[in-house]
Amino acid sequence: MKNINFQANNIFIKWLFGFILIVSIFYLLFYYGFIYELFENDVSFISPIILLIFMISTIFVGYQVNSLQICINTLKASNDDLNIETVNKDKRQNYYLTCIYELYELTNTSNLSNMHEVLELRLSKYLRILSLVVDLLIRLGLVGTVIGFILMLQSVTLIEDFDIGLMQDLMKNMSGGMMVALYTTLTGLITAIVLMFQNKYLELLLIDLYSLASEKLRVWT
Repeated sequence: MKNINFQANNIFIKWLFGFILIVSIFYLLFYYGFIYELFENDVSFISPIILLIFMISTIFVGYQVNSLQICINTLKASNDDLNIETVNKDKRQNYYLTCIYELYELTNTSNLSNMHEVLELRLSKYLRILSLVVDLLIRLGLVGTVIGFILMLQSVTLIEDFDIGLMQDLMKNMSGGMMVALYTTLTGLITAIVLMFQNKYLELLLIDLYSLASEKLRVWT
């Protein structure tokens, strides 16, 4: 029993190490002034929005990993004959346990294969949402790129007479637009890649949970 708990607890510990690494990287970026430079130069404010969505999504992944840990612990500790009444209130509030127990009440020998398909769809609900968030981060970065180039082109349209002062202002405005384009693209791509790895880790855990839950449903019915 201790070995089971250690393996399940190790699921959340792995994510926690990754989270600490992400926070440490953000601290270094803040310490060396990159975050300040990012916020100061991105006049579109898309980069801060991307970072906010990324941090919320990362914490959300951690919550889901913790829920999976509780679910796997409970399923591995359950007997071959499941008694739902023995599950306490806190565990019933777990989304994954709730899905499994609700399907258990509806499952019989004739519809077992269909219940497996429903189980897979319901367990992967938040996985699909996170995939949409990854795509959103990339698209926000591309929106920032377009805004940056628009700012650059607006600077060109201000040209009336060619003189040194005007050219200096033009180059300054064009560099500001380029910074918006590059910073938002870089922020969107990096956060999307990191969140994609977290999403992949959650997907692997859900595959293990689906295998375990499918076996339990087969035994219980």
